[in-house]
Amino acid sequence: MKQISENVKKNVLDLHYSRYLQYYTTTIIILFTYFVGLGIALLTKQIQLIDIVQLFLVGVVSLVVVSIAVLSLLHWKAGMQDILEEIKKLNL
Repeated sequence: MKQISENVKKNVLDLHYSRYLQYYTTTIIILFTYFVGLGIALLTKQIQLIDIVQLFLVGVVSLVVVSIAVLSLLHWKAGMQDILEEIKKLNL
């Protein structure tokens, strides 16, 4: 089997880095959009702050959305760091 050149390895790693960066920025945009929507819903009184059940449900959904987003951000950030370390190890 042929050895893959260092340049090709770097290009493949750059593609993986770009993919992780796209996921990372998309997750940030989703989080921002969620909080803006939540703020608008609170301002327009679509979410009643005195209704305990509704407030509990909003809290649970918010906790799930934010937890998944933060865990995803951490995963993709670690992946980007790993790729940068791999690129630094290449003999270019």
